[in-house]
Amino acid sequence: MPESPRSSFWKWWVCGVLLLATFLNYADRQTLAVSLPELKQRFHIGEARVGLLEGCFGFAFAAGSVLFGFLADRIGPRRLYPAVLVGWSCAGIATAFAGHPELTGHLEGPDDARGTGPFRWLLICRTLLGFCEAGHWPCALLTARQVLAAKDRPLGNAILQSGASLGAVLIPLYAEVVERNGAEWHFAFWTVGVLGLLWVPLWFALVRTSDFADPPPPAAVESDGAGAVAFARRLFVLAVVVSCLNVSWQFLRAWLPLFLQDFHQIPREPTRVIVVAFFLASDAGCVLAGALVKSLAARGWEVDAARRAGFFVFTLLAASAAAVPFAGEGWLMVGLLIVAGMGVLGLHPYYYAFAQDLPHRRMGLYSGGLAALAWVVASAFQITIGAEIQESKSYDVGLVIGGLAPAAGLAALLFVWPRRISPQRHKDHTKEHEEEMT
Repeated sequence: MPESPRSSFWKWWVCGVLLLATFLNYADRQTLAVSLPELKQRFHIGEARVGLLEGCFGFAFAAGSVLFGFLADRIGPRRLYPAVLVGWSCAGIATAFAGHPELTGHLEGPDDARGTGPFRWLLICRTLLGFCEAGHWPCALLTARQVLAAKDRPLGNAILQSGASLGAVLIPLYAEVVERNGAEWHFAFWTVGVLGLLWVPLWFALVRTSDFADPPPPAAVESDGAGAVAFARRLFVLAVVVSCLNVSWQFLRAWLPLFLQDFHQIPREPTRVIVVAFFLASDAGCVLAGALVKSLAARGWEVDAARRAGFFVFTLLAASAAAVPFAGEGWLMVGLLIVAGMGVLGLHPYYYAFAQDLPHRRMGLYSGGLAALAWVVASAFQITIGAEIQESKSYDVGLVIGGLAPAAGLAALLFVWPRRISPQRHKDHTKEHEEEMT
C-alpha cells in the first residue's frame, strides 16, 4: 500500500520534534545544575567534585558520540534515536535515588568522607546520562540534513538547538514550583525522565523508515577541489570550532547558578530569574542566528558567506563573558552574562550547518567523532577549572577563557575553511569552462 505524500510543512514539524528532543536532553542535564546549590550542602559536594561530575559526564559523552555516530550511519536515526532517549531518561530517573542511603551506602566505606556514597551515585548516573545523551546529536543532525535544503539548515538547526535554552529556562521555573509546593529536589529528576519516555511514540508517529531512504538535498561544493586536502581542512576547522564552542557553553551552562548564588551570594529566587533570562537570551540568539542566514541568502548572499558573517557577529557577542570579571557585581555583570549566552549558543547552528556539509554516508561518524573531541577538551577544562575555582575562590579565568574561546574558531573558519560555491554556480562555472575549451 503506497504511503501518503508529505505536506510542505512536514519538515518543520520534524524540526519541532527535534526541538523537543533537545529540550529533554538539556532538561535532564540542567536539573542537576539547578539542584547543585542544595546538593552541595546536603551531600558535601565541593567545587572539585562538581568539576569531576561535569568532567565524567563529558568523557562519557565523548565515548557515546563515537559509538552512536557510527551506529547512526548504519541503522539510521529512526530506530537509534528513541533507544538513546529512553537510555538517558532512565539515567535521569535513577539520579533521583541519590538521597536513599540504602542504595548509596553500598558505594562508600567506613573511612570515606561524608557524602561519598551519594556523590558516587550521582557520578554513576551522570556518566550514564552523558553516554546516552551523546546519541541525540548524530541522530538530530542526520535527520535535519535529510529533510532540509542547505539554505534552510541554519534555521532548522537553530530550531533544533533552541530546545537547549527552552529546557534550561523551564527547569529552574519548574524546580521553583516543585519546591514551593513542598516536593524535594529529587521530584524534578524523575518527572523529567518520565516525560522523556513519552517522546518515543511521537517520533514513531511522525517519521517513517522511507524518510531516510533518499539522498539528502545537495550542499555546497568546494571551489578549490574536493580532495583529501580540502576534506582535511574542513575537519580541522570543525574540530577547532566545536571544541571552542563546547568549552565556552559548558562552562557558562554548568557554573552559572553557583557563580551567582554561591560566589556572589545572590539569593536563590533572583538567581533563578537571572538563569532564566540567560537561557531565554540564548534561545533568542539561536533563532536570530538562523534567521540571519536565511535573510542574507534571500538578499542574494552566498549561503557560505552568510554563515561566516553570522559567525563573526555572534563571536563578538560571546566575548562579553570575558568582561564579566571587570564589571563589578551589579546589573552590568548580569547583562554581560546574558549577552554572552546569546552569542555562544547562537554560534552552534552555524557549526551544525558547516558539519552537515560533510559526506552524507559517514556524517554520523564524522559528527560523532568531532563531538567526542569537543567533549574531551571541555571535560578536561571542567575538571581543571573546578579545581582552580576551589583553590582561588575566583571564576575570572573560566569567564575570560569562555568568552574568548570562540574567537579561535572564527579565525580557523575565516582563514582555513575552503571557499565554497553553490551547486548551481558550480554547474554554471563548469559549463563556461567546457565552452572555453571548445
